[in-house]
Amino acid sequence: MPQSFSQPPDWSCKPGGWDTTGTREVFPSTSPLGIPDLLPQTFNELPPSFRLLPYRSKRSLANRDLCHFYLDDYRFETTWNRPNAAVNHLRRYWAALTPDFSLYPQWPAVVNQWNTYRSRWLGRWWQSQGIRVIPTLNWADIASHTYCFDGIPADQIVSIGVPDTRRSHVVERYRAGVDAMCERLRPRLVIVYGHSPVEIDTPMLEIEPDWHRLRGVSHRPQAGEKRSCSGSVQMNQALHYRQSSCSRS
Repeated sequence: MPQSFSQPPDWSCKPGGWDTTGTREVFPSTSPLGIPDLLPQTFNELPPSFRLLPYRSKRSLANRDLCHFYLDDYRFETTWNRPNAAVNHLRRYWAALTPDFSLYPQWPAVVNQWNTYRSRWLGRWWQSQGIRVIPTLNWADIASHTYCFDGIPADQIVSIGVPDTRRSHVVERYRAGVDAMCERLRPRLVIVYGHSPVEIDTPMLEIEPDWHRLRGVSHRPQAGEKRSCSGSVQMNQALHYRQSSCSRS
C-alpha cells in the first residue's frame, strides 16, 4: 500500500488544476530516485487475437484489448492530472501499457527522471486499482540507463516503441537501450510498436503502428523471418511475430 502524506494546510484547492495524487501517494521503491516498484504480473500470456489500441479508444473490448500510449504526450497528460478519471477509462481494456512519457537526450536529466517516475507511478497506481499493467520502456541516452529500468521486475511482458530510425545515431542509441533492457530485465516477451532495426535477444512481437497504416507505410517480412516458438500469441495487427532467440538463459 502507498504511504500517504497530508496536503499543505494552505492548499484549499489544487493549483492550476493539478491533481496531487501522484505526489501524495508514495509507493514502495528500491530505486535511489524513489521510482515505484511495479508488482510482478499475474499473467504469462496475452489474449488470443488481441488488439493494441490507443488511449481513449471507443472500440476497446475488455476481454481482449490492450491500451497503448504511443501518442503525443499531450494526448494522455490527463492520466497524471486526473488519475481517477483515467482509471475509469482503462477498465474498458484487458490490460494497459504504462504511459510513454517522452525522454530526450537534450533534456535535463531531472526531466527525464520525472517522466520515468510518472510512468512507473501510474502503472503502480493502476495495479492498486485492479488493472493489469504492461510496462512501457523508454530511454534517452546511456546515462538514462541508470534509472529508466527502475521499478520493473525481471521476466515480465514489456513494451517498447521504435523511434524514427532514419538517422544512424538514433539507431545506435536504440540498440544500446535494447541491449541494456535485455541484460537487466530478461523480458518474457517484448511488444514492439514498430519495426525494430536491431535484433532483440528475447521473444518479441512487432506491431504495425497506426500511423503506418494511415500513411501507407509497411514493412514486409523477409523470407524466413516469420517464425515463432510459441503459438499462444495471435495478433491481427501484427505484421509478424519474430523471435530472435527461442532459448533463453
